[in-house]
Amino acid sequence: MLEEFLGRDVTAPIYHKGWVDVMVDVDRDSHGKALNERLKGTRPGGLPWMVILDADGKEIVSSNENGSGGNIGGPRSEAECAWFVEMLRRSSGERVSEAELATLAADLEAYAGPERRPRPVAPPARKPRRGG
Repeated sequence: MLEEFLGRDVTAPIYHKGWVDVMVDVDRDSHGKALNERLKGTRPGGLPWMVILDADGKEIVSSNENGSGGNIGGPRSEAECAWFVEMLRRSSGERVSEAELATLAADLEAYAGPERRPRPVAPPARKPRRGG
């Protein structure tokens, strides 16, 4: 999902101005599990998991830092999409403008919005039965 989004016509030119995408398959890549363990550590959440590093390999932000500590994975919900854009904002430096981030956020909404599961609706409250 995320890989497809990052390749979209609107998103790709903006994304490639500021970031280099490296995907690690923890099961198939040599040392993939070890790299995942080193970077992710004991943080909760499954895969996909993301981390943005600076040029020296120091963590700037990860997909676990969204306040709840949960991993956003491939962002779909409004909160997950907002955190993904915030991850990019925190790591963009001066390479990507706020207007470009807004364009990317709008494209993410256009992409992920239709895929969102509707929130469950609570069943109506039952009226108490009169005994008899």
